[in-house]
Amino acid sequence: MRTIGRFLFLLVLAGFGAGAAPAATLDSSVAVTDPATLQALERGGLSISRLLGPAIGLTRDVDNRGLFSVRALTPVRNAVKQEIADEPAASPDPYVAGLAKSKDTSQKFNPKYIDDNGSTLDLTGVVNRLDRGYLGHTECGEIRLIYRFHYSVEEKLGERVSSRLPLTMSLVFNAKPTAATGRASKDRPRAADGSCADVARRWLAAGGKDLAPEQLAAWLRSDEGPLSGAMLNSSQIMRLELNMQVLRLSASTRRDFGGHAEYLLKIFKWDPATATFQESRMENQIDRKTVLADRQAFAKWLLTDRNIYDLDRGRLIVDDKFLATSAVSVAPGGMARSQNNIAYGLLDDAAVDKALKDYVARGNALRSIKSVAGFNLRLNEMSCTGCHQTHGIAGFHYTGADPASEPRRNAVFVPGSAVFFADLPRRLAIVEQFAAGEHPDFSKGFAARPDAKFADALKGTDLYNGWGSICYRGTDESFKDWTCGEGLRCAGVHESAIHPGFGTCVSEAGTAVGDPVEFGEIRMSKWGSDQYCRLSPATAKACAIDPTRDKKPPIKLAGYGAARQRYDNPEQKTGGFPGGMLRKASCDKLPDEASCGRLAKTGFNDCIGSGKDHKYCTREFTKTAGLRACDKTHPCREDYICTAGYEDLAEAKPGKGTCIPPYFIFQFRVDGHPRSWVQDTEE
Repeated sequence: MRTIGRFLFLLVLAGFGAGAAPAATLDSSVAVTDPATLQALERGGLSISRLLGPAIGLTRDVDNRGLFSVRALTPVRNAVKQEIADEPAASPDPYVAGLAKSKDTSQKFNPKYIDDNGSTLDLTGVVNRLDRGYLGHTECGEIRLIYRFHYSVEEKLGERVSSRLPLTMSLVFNAKPTAATGRASKDRPRAADGSCADVARRWLAAGGKDLAPEQLAAWLRSDEGPLSGAMLNSSQIMRLELNMQVLRLSASTRRDFGGHAEYLLKIFKWDPATATFQESRMENQIDRKTVLADRQAFAKWLLTDRNIYDLDRGRLIVDDKFLATSAVSVAPGGMARSQNNIAYGLLDDAAVDKALKDYVARGNALRSIKSVAGFNLRLNEMSCTGCHQTHGIAGFHYTGADPASEPRRNAVFVPGSAVFFADLPRRLAIVEQFAAGEHPDFSKGFAARPDAKFADALKGTDLYNGWGSICYRGTDESFKDWTCGEGLRCAGVHESAIHPGFGTCVSEAGTAVGDPVEFGEIRMSKWGSDQYCRLSPATAKACAIDPTRDKKPPIKLAGYGAARQRYDNPEQKTGGFPGGMLRKASCDKLPDEASCGRLAKTGFNDCIGSGKDHKYCTREFTKTAGLRACDKTHPCREDYICTAGYEDLAEAKPGKGTCIPPYFIFQFRVDGHPRSWVQDTEE
């Protein structure tokens, strides 16, 4: 079956948007995302401790608890603790830098969690990245096992508190099995042939298995599956990738943005000689300090036909000498925030324009990059910081969904971002090309916009020019086809001088549930220091954009309300996010786009900040409301998260989650978690 037809077939069978009973395993050719299947895989040998055991010379099973005390992860542990300590003072944002002068550490990731024996790493995703086969270090691409940090402690005698935290670790494997070309053993039977085609065929077979979670996990780990001991083992470990929230400022602290969060990104390469993960340079993460010291050398390296070709097709690999070993991305605001545009101001626009024109004059064709603006956006989004903040979920593109056992007040429904799911048809096409013995086409469109050739595969979803998609209202040749679908308009929720003309697809007629209710611009005083200016009566004169263009839209019917950040009134310490959202005040007579869920009300942030139990705060300071319904193919707007539905609410739509700001979810904020009981350990 062709890629497009097969992908649509999987979407319909899985019930995403069709109202059918979900078959959550049917996207397994490119990603295993079902929580029950992942729990079974972890029990079956894919816990990070079991996988690291042979690599670090342990002959016994290792318990995930206290894993950071294992020698292999000691460099990771030490680096993370140092970054947590250094980040406030190192931040270019003056609000964050101010934390360095304060003794209050409640808004930072508590480093004691890292040492606590009750902390674990849960397997939340297995992602097939054969689409990275163009890299020099692997001909068949990579396989990523994604883990989320989880604590469980006894706060009071007989009373346990448990939650995930905003920290993911990806254990990255070479997808080409080493056992196939080496010696077979009892624990490592010989693979079928070890070719890239064999690897791909096994993954395609996984996508065709309509099995219960335990059965699917058993098949994936069987001799026929792509995760057998022969196909995935510790000898293939390449590196560990870290993404974690290091600090979060509340809405009352950072009033203009309705809060602020910073995410640390790092890579640790596996060193077989020392059996440890060692800090390394990050792929395509440009070091601004290095490049600013010699911009001419960077331009000379980048503006060549070979590198323009690779950048245009999304395959550029930046030379190591220009790369950083650590990066920080910020939210909210996505790609409009200056700190998420690491390459801003590093190249002269006239030099880029000349290089592109000369490239075309020599008979070369450009697919994606057709302007200086296109060149700059592409370069930024290929960096770690640019990619992670392009329509991400609270700083992540893959968070994992929560199992049914997790309380609904703290549960994620959709495991990945809109960018993650929109890219699956491209990845599936590459798996099919590998399986057929062909040389795959590794090119890709912009991260913010799937390649037009996959538009049919995404038809019927919101993943391509649908509600919440990133769109463009200008005339630049690189983006002029970034339009919105029928019944939608492109509205500027976050205007930005860095990327002018970009917006979000929202309802054209009136305002639908989930639509933004405020619009504004992000103003940069210097790189890394941004302020948000809303088009509201209190701030309209200060904004550079036309205040008549995107005023607060009318509420279409009685019974609807605008949930927003009332930063203009210092007496109201409300939550919310820039842009806000339209909600229905009750769950009666919900429109098609809505489902019944729970939303924080005034007092929630103060309750969390006071140290009270999250269960209490959720019970006392939330209310039911008609919220935007969401699933894998109908994602939330940028900076919102799709949380699990409430089965106890009769008006909640089955198979749907609801969109709310992510920091209302306990597991996506580092503040508000118990701190006093975490065990002390020697540094």
